[in-house]
Formats: sequence, structure tokens, C-alpha cells
Amino acid sequence: MTETVSNTVARVEAPAALIQASLTEFARVLPAGVPKEKFGQWALTMMSKALASPDDKQRLAWERVLGNGAGQASVAVALKECASLGLEPGREYHLVPFGLAVTGITDYKGEIRLITNHEPCSVIAMLVHQEDKLVMTGANIPPKHDADWFGDRGPVIGGYSYVDYGGGRYSLVTRMSEAEFLKHREVAKTKLVWDTWGGPMRIKTLVHATRKMVPWSAERRW
Repeated sequence: MTETVSNTVARVEAPAALIQASLTEFARVLPAGVPKEKFGQWALTMMSKALASPDDKQRLAWERVLGNGAGQASVAVALKECASLGLEPGREYHLVPFGLAVTGITDYKGEIRLITNHEPCSVIAMLVHQEDKLVMTGANIPPKHDADWFGDRGPVIGGYSYVDYGGGRYSLVTRMSEAEFLKHREVAKTKLVWDTWGGPMRIKTLVHATRKMVPWSAERRW
């Protein structure tokens, strides 16, 4: 009984201890507008929710990660990357347990934030289905896309994304086929995430590819 209680206490206290020990490192990479205490609270909330999850698989996966030194180190590394991007863990950047460690993933909301931090703009990302009508009109001109938006559009066959800066200025249009999406899935550690959240992961992949071609910033510049 004593061992069980001790293990429970250690599990509950592990996230707070890990974050407290990492605050100085977070502060070195966080954008000026995000205090280390605020980021630490975001991270603690994210891990506390995971450890209290009604999903036994998620809860046990996090207990395994936090129960070993290498796992705790992987959490600290992922959170430091998250901090360097100025993103909120659990909402824009996710830590996904794999075995005894975690992998950090920026989701599509985080990718969009990084682009829109640089200057006022809108990021458009759309999936294209088999029954849609799509006409590409130029390298940096938005395509014409029409569909039966509330009907049966068939399976996804690809997607596109671009940045609208206003005043008729657009970034290059990123395009990907479903075959290209599946190549990204095959090399990802997060295949289960891809299979569970197929639409958002495809959108994230599109926006990430667009971010590689445009200016972006970890902190808001306007």
C-alpha cells in the first residue's frame, strides 16, 4: 500500500517538478511577450489533463513517460521547442507519447499563428475531394474551387494552401495530392494521429509546407 501511495504522489508531482526545473531554459527561448510562468502553467495544465484523462491508454502512456528519466527529458526537450516557437502546449503544439518518450507536434493552428505573427494576413488551406471542381489559375493566384459543400464529395484526392496578404498579394500556392499526404503519413511517428485526425493532419501538412516558403515569426511583429 505504501509503495502504491508513493507512486501516486510521484506521478502527480512529476509534471510540476519537471516544469519548475525547466523554467530557466524556457525563459531563454520564449518570445518576449510570453512570461516563463505563463508558459509553465500552460504546460502543467496540459500534462495534468493527460494524467487525469478518462482514456486509460492516454493516461497510462503519460504515466510511463513521466516514470523514467529519458521520458522526462523528452518532455523537457519538446516543451523547449514549443517555447521557442511561442506556441501554447496542448492547443497549438502537442506532446504525443510513444513508448517511454514523447514527440512534439505543431498542429495547423500553431502553423497558422507562426505565419500570421509576421504580418497581417489570412492563411487558407483546403482539402479537395473527388467530386469537387478545382481549377488552378496561376502559381501565386488562388485556385477556383467549387463543391457540393454539404453533399457527398467523395474521398479526398489532395489539397492546397496559400497566404492572402491583402491588396491582391498572395504567396505561392502549395499543392499536394493524396499520394503525397500518405507519404508524409508513412514517415511520421504519429501514424495513429494521422489515422484518427486525418483532415487536420493533412491541413497541417499543407500549411507547414507553405510556411517554408513565406516569412514567419515566433512572436507577433505588428
